[in-house]
Amino acid sequence: EWMEQSTDNTAIVELQNLLDSIEQEIIEFWPRNKTITPDDVRGNSETLSRAIMENGWPLLDDSRGKAMFILLSSGELRQSYHDKFPGLIEAKMFTMSETGSSEAAIFSDTDPVGNADEIRALVKDGYIVRSRADNAENGEADDNNKTRLNAAISVGAHSISTDYPAKVDGIDYWVEIPEGNPVACNPVSAPTDCTPERINKVLN
Repeated sequence: EWMEQSTDNTAIVELQNLLDSIEQEIIEFWPRNKTITPDDVRGNSETLSRAIMENGWPLLDDSRGKAMFILLSSGELRQSYHDKFPGLIEAKMFTMSETGSSEAAIFSDTDPVGNADEIRALVKDGYIVRSRADNAENGEADDNNKTRLNAAISVGAHSISTDYPAKVDGIDYWVEIPEGNPVACNPVSAPTDCTPERINKVLN
């Protein structure tokens, strides 16, 4: 009856098939002991979000050589994934979060200037936040404008996307993390004794 009434069943099936394929590739090509999954972070806590706020993420020293897989999508694709893995239990991927959801772990906010307070609050609560330093449509590179980059760094974004990760002939603008190679101490959440050298030593 539902299939007869729904006009979106083909799209839903295709989305689920796509997600199943991604999950299977992770299982097939990436050793389990080389990944960090939502279950690893959740532990015995009721939800992933609560685990992060109460216990935090795995330590750097315990995370060396491991990968986290993140579904960089929202809308129907993310909902389809949550339907299959409620609370991301037994899921191989994290998802971009909505505030207050049980799956909340990783957020994406590409406006570190206008949403500085919101990003900083998420970082203080222990969540991982991805932001952007530039966008070709906004003209940061044309004007060598690093306002957005500096804002993303100052509010504690953990991952900063850019279209200009290295120097290019004829363009003055490019993104470099101060004192980072490319990892640096988070200005919002890092302990006071953190140094780039100590982080790189741990990662190396």
